[in-house]
Amino acid sequence: MARYVADQSMATLFVSGSLDSLLPSNSLARLLLASLENLDFTAFECKYRNDDRGRPALEPRRLASVWLLALIRGVTSSVALSALCKRDIEFRWLLGGVEVRKSTLCDFRRDHLEALGELSTQILAALARSGQLPARELVLDGTVVRAASSCSAVRERGTLRKRVARLRDVIDEALESAEVPDSEGDQLKLSMERLNGCLAEMDEMGLMDDGDRITSTEPEASLKKLKRGGFGPAHNVQAVSDAEGGAIINVEVIAQGNDQGQLAPQVEAAQAVLEQVSMVAEAPLGPIQGVAADAAYHNPRQLKNLAEQGIEAAVPDGQGARRPEGVSDAYLSDKFNYDESTDTFTCPEGHALTSWGLNENKTSQKYRARAKDCATCPAKAQCCPKSKKVGRSVNRRLEEETIQTVAEHCKSEKGVWRRRARSVTSEGVFARMIEALHWRRCRTWGRKGAMAEARWRQIAHNLLLLTGHWQPITMKEMIPG
Repeated sequence: MARYVADQSMATLFVSGSLDSLLPSNSLARLLLASLENLDFTAFECKYRNDDRGRPALEPRRLASVWLLALIRGVTSSVALSALCKRDIEFRWLLGGVEVRKSTLCDFRRDHLEALGELSTQILAALARSGQLPARELVLDGTVVRAASSCSAVRERGTLRKRVARLRDVIDEALESAEVPDSEGDQLKLSMERLNGCLAEMDEMGLMDDGDRITSTEPEASLKKLKRGGFGPAHNVQAVSDAEGGAIINVEVIAQGNDQGQLAPQVEAAQAVLEQVSMVAEAPLGPIQGVAADAAYHNPRQLKNLAEQGIEAAVPDGQGARRPEGVSDAYLSDKFNYDESTDTFTCPEGHALTSWGLNENKTSQKYRARAKDCATCPAKAQCCPKSKKVGRSVNRRLEEETIQTVAEHCKSEKGVWRRRARSVTSEGVFARMIEALHWRRCRTWGRKGAMAEARWRQIAHNLLLLTGHWQPITMKEMIPG
């Protein structure tokens, strides 16, 4: 007859020692808390009414270390983290053996955005003092992070209007019927207020067409194409990093759905952060010498402003010559002659195109022919076959000299290094924020919540660089010259 190991599940266990003695000396929790001990948490403590009355508060330094460890271990839910703080020795040690509610953890993660900014500045200052933040070469990139809202919360304006009308009829019938309980009537009115609130939000955002969409539960999260395929409510996250040290200098969540026009604003935000870092570190950082970004950030006016500041930009021009659909080679834009004295273009058939103002990004001047000239032109089928109510249009790009200078720099040895550095460092930074720090989806609502989550991951990333737990993702080759 087979023999089996005896059941020992009912045997009494005795564990002697304190939490500190049971926690391994090489635990990451010890490293995180020791790193935070040297930082000033006054900005967090100012929000506490920690006097002699009421229950003592949990120390913000310990709560911060709990969230940093949670992000590293892939715990993004405050409910799951609250449960871990009861049984996991690392979290129990960080909290000093005290239990914490999930609401306390959730509020702490979301409600200290300004204090998180100050904490990030202190970490950057520590990196600067240790020589890990040269801040001479900046790289910029953006990514899309899924919002807390679900795809089912996305509504079209036309659908919302129909639902409001249908719900109004239901409420009118409910008010006439004495059999409908008051609680159900109040619920219908609440639903009506929410739908009207969504329509009001769309009015403020200028979304007036029936096909325009809004996320009903999170209007700040617009519908975007996701990295893993498909579409859903998401936030546009911008990050400026140091190409030589690998640290994240600034993060920002913007409402805009793409990266156009964000070159100058992000560089200015990074410059403001570096000024604060210089004050905290009590050591001036060197001036920014170069910045690199992909073609989505190409903007001639902003590139010219950077050049005037002495900053070389390695931002390729991705707009190139575009061939309108159905246009033959003889009627491409470069075949139109520009007369600077009259500020007009002349098409190959001799018709004049006059100025119609700047384009949306204010980087090109628009010129358009009269509709009746194109309608009677024998070359319409080869020049503008799709035009019906308007004539053929062409654009004249502004700041052509700046565009040429930037294009030449992108091909130079230093420009090639900067573009490669952008690819290595920026992609590496976002890989760590999304994969290593588990940010495939936001857990908090709205742009403010997404910004808080971005700031937490910036702090975790830079703190791990400061402690040497992570190595910077940067170019191995030094910058030429």
